[in-house]
Amino acid sequence: MVSSCSSEEHKNNASTKIIVGVWRPIKVVEVYLDGSSHTVETYEGCGINNRWFFYDDGGYDKEEFLKDYEGNCNQDSESFNMVKGSWKKLEENNYTIIITYQDGGTDTERPEITFPNKNTMLLTYDGGEETPEVDYSYHEFSRVE
Repeated sequence: MVSSCSSEEHKNNASTKIIVGVWRPIKVVEVYLDGSSHTVETYEGCGINNRWFFYDDGGYDKEEFLKDYEGNCNQDSESFNMVKGSWKKLEENNYTIIITYQDGGTDTERPEITFPNKNTMLLTYDGGEETPEVDYSYHEFSRVE
């Protein structure tokens, strides 16, 4: 059986699948209303082991590590307690990420996700009410595989 899809369908499939893979967080940057920016977090030390996994079937998982009191890198309790996660592309650059924890709690994020190139992913969030001076922040990731 031969099937075909329009070039628009092929383009949509390809743009949806760009998220699939293993990603390493690099940094978090806040961009202020005046246009200036500040890197608020870099993933060094134990953080270089952090990974976010986006699966082809819409599954999502993450492993994040922190240094304990003895200086050892251990998986962070939030990512350790995550039971399952999922992602879905809602429209161009608009995704939803849902995380479910062992205690039954959930987190839902709806970042704008863009790909400046096939090996870089940016998750962008609005500044929010808690930080009125922040226009938006973004998390930069690098593709591992």
